[in-house]
Amino acid sequence: MSILDTLIGTMAPHECLACGAEGDLLCAACTKTLRALPERCYRCQTFMKKSLTCPACGQLSPLASVRVATAYGAAAKQLIWKLKLAGAQSAARVMAQRMSALIDDTEAIIVPVPTATSRIRQRGYDQARLLTRELSWQARLPAYDCLVRSGQTHQHGLRRQDRLTQLTDAFRVKKPRLVRESHIILVDDVTTTGATLEAAAKVLEIAGAKRIEAIVFAQPETTKE
Repeated sequence: MSILDTLIGTMAPHECLACGAEGDLLCAACTKTLRALPERCYRCQTFMKKSLTCPACGQLSPLASVRVATAYGAAAKQLIWKLKLAGAQSAARVMAQRMSALIDDTEAIIVPVPTATSRIRQRGYDQARLLTRELSWQARLPAYDCLVRSGQTHQHGLRRQDRLTQLTDAFRVKKPRLVRESHIILVDDVTTTGATLEAAAKVLEIAGAKRIEAIVFAQPETTKE
């Protein structure tokens, strides 16, 4: 959380997005009401324990699993909007609290999926890195910026295959020694089809990562191919 965000929160405390109580962007009681998605394959929504990628989709994806903290709707959508478009960096702490419960490996390293440079310039920060920093602190796991994003991509409204085509060569590994033989958990705020996560995971796989998973705050209940 930035110093400015802390000062604003002290002088003019946030109101809970759900109930209006003064304090956090989402109070503790309302955080508990965020609706969890069933454990499922992120690609086809088939039930899979611990949200593992199903065998069929696993032949097409480098991701062993994608765990999702909550469904993309209502308060979750507002939290993401506050973080990405309203400069409320404290939203990352609230989101990370929910996401940290999904981590059960004490040997993994956390890696953010970097945001497009144009978006960082607009916001003044990279929300995925901010979320990763909060998650690293809460889960007591190391976090490293192992990926660089090149070029600008606009994914809204595109199908998975179109997203993957557009994301070709969108990422590169900048710290291969940290990636090699590591269990990596990719972190992002929201995913739809998983195309961005797959593109990032692919270059990590090529760089020698032993296992690649992802944890995101939200995903729509149903996703379009």
